Amino acid sequence: MDLNEELHKRHGITKLSSLRHAELTPAMLPAGISHYRGWIYDHTRYTLDQVRAFVYNACISCVSAAPIYELPILMEERPQKTHLSVAYNRGMHPSKLRRFDDVCIHREQIMSDEERRTHVASIGTVLERVLVCMPLKVSLPMLDAARNRGLYDISTLAIPPTGSRLPHLKEALSLSSDRARSILETVARLQLIDMGLTPQVGVWIEGVGEVDMIILGFIIIEVDGWAFHSSKEQREKDLKRDRELLRRGYVVLRFTYDDVMNGDFAREVPESVKAIRGLVSHAEAGEGRVAAKNIDFLQILGGLYLPYHGLGRAS
Repeated sequence: MDLNEELHKRHGITKLSSLRHAELTPAMLPAGISHYRGWIYDHTRYTLDQVRAFVYNACISCVSAAPIYELPILMEERPQKTHLSVAYNRGMHPSKLRRFDDVCIHREQIMSDEERRTHVASIGTVLERVLVCMPLKVSLPMLDAARNRGLYDISTLAIPPTGSRLPHLKEALSLSSDRARSILETVARLQLIDMGLTPQVGVWIEGVGEVDMIILGFIIIEVDGWAFHSSKEQREKDLKRDRELLRRGYVVLRFTYDDVMNGDFAREVPESVKAIRGLVSHAEAGEGRVAAKNIDFLQILGGLYLPYHGLGRAS
């Protein structure tokens, strides 16, 4: 009997003991077939999360379902354990095949026939579990992405009335935005909030377009992912936007993915804001010997445009 052919007849996954190849060890399995606690499966067809959901007769849920719904998650935050949802009244007892050391079980009051058939929790269940189970840096990007893409109306989420995680859950819902277009923007926004700032997200500026975030009414924060800002053409477009924004009274601070992730963003934003405020103060007080080439810029900072944003000296 050909093992690949037999596995194909069984939809790509089965107990090893159900085959006449029960004497096989994992090391003896042919290419393309993997072993998981007494089960064998076609790993070109199933992920390990899917296999665990099948073995536990459960649904992939919480953060483990992020790839299925194409919701963003940072590589370093990907869980080692598979998060699974099961009915609240279902018995789950440890056994040789179910040790519970590589899964995180979530109990659900209601599970649909579709969830049981596909072994995948609904998008609503996934978001509810993420909000309760995961920290903000994981839950907020997923929630933002689901809202931005119109996948789910968060007003219908089932919010537990009590519990130690309730404050965290309410904070995530209050911070979530349907204007965030990438996980990078969400992570940067969280860092700005930690600095005590209140960023405006996805602001449309006439004659320029949408900018990522605005702080203090006139400082624009742009975070550039490599996918959309790596070409020469896009770089020139970005620089042209920055000059147009300056003419309209805005100061642009532009950061890369690495800046946001390695701590430079959290350090440089406060330093830059302090420096900009210092320039404004000098311009207003008329202090210092300023080179002629800098006068126009300092006039912009000192009150030519800033009053329009409610931050400069009234003219």
